[in-house]
Amino acid sequence: MESLKLTPEQFFDGLLAAISLGTDIIQGEPTEVHRAFYRVLKELQKVDILDVDLFEVDYDPLYGQSGWFDRALTTAQRDGVLGFANPSYRKITIKYRPDEGEAILDSLGARNEFRRLAEVFTNSLDAAAPRGSSL
Repeated sequence: MESLKLTPEQFFDGLLAAISLGTDIIQGEPTEVHRAFYRVLKELQKVDILDVDLFEVDYDPLYGQSGWFDRALTTAQRDGVLGFANPSYRKITIKYRPDEGEAILDSLGARNEFRRLAEVFTNSLDAAAPRGSSL
């Protein structure tokens, strides 16, 4: 089976769409959100289902940040796909309706792989969440 070629932006859209099917809120400290994205990138490289050109997608392990991911988040906010308070995004609202998320995954393909990667992302954030939090 040939892998599905995607731009980083298409990959980001598919990941957001898949996350939105499970939850419409991404909650965590900015470094935790970046770390969760980094775990997704590492998972992406393990399996040959999605072929994403990650040349532009950076991640600085020292600071736990990705400039590319920051730009993707702010672009999505500008486009009305996400909502969060600048400059910190401890709580990000994904504004896709379920049918929109489904349509994006249908148009991109590899629905199961996107769902799996969305699970990696959300599980990473769940693991980082403080226990007993009243948020």
